[in-house]
Amino acid sequence: MVLSTYTDQTLARKADVLKQLVTAVPAGEKPSFGIRMYIGEESLGIEWYKGKNELFAENAAENYVQGIKNYERVKVYGRAHYNRLLIN
Repeated sequence: MVLSTYTDQTLARKADVLKQLVTAVPAGEKPSFGIRMYIGEESLGIEWYKGKNELFAENAAENYVQGIKNYERVKVYGRAHYNRLLIN
């Protein structure tokens, strides 16, 4: 679920702050927050911050659009590996 969006026109960057859907959260755990990063209209990927709060994700989004934080692609060897890297 998208909670907010940060943008920077100069760098053509955008980041959506996300909250994990309650139906996707294992019993007894709190939902994770994360950000979806874009350059222009191209979605680069999502980073989930397990155990962090909404403010942490908002700060990460702001850092990304200001160019302080950059997106680094993870070399993917298989779907299970990819999911583990994004969620944990």
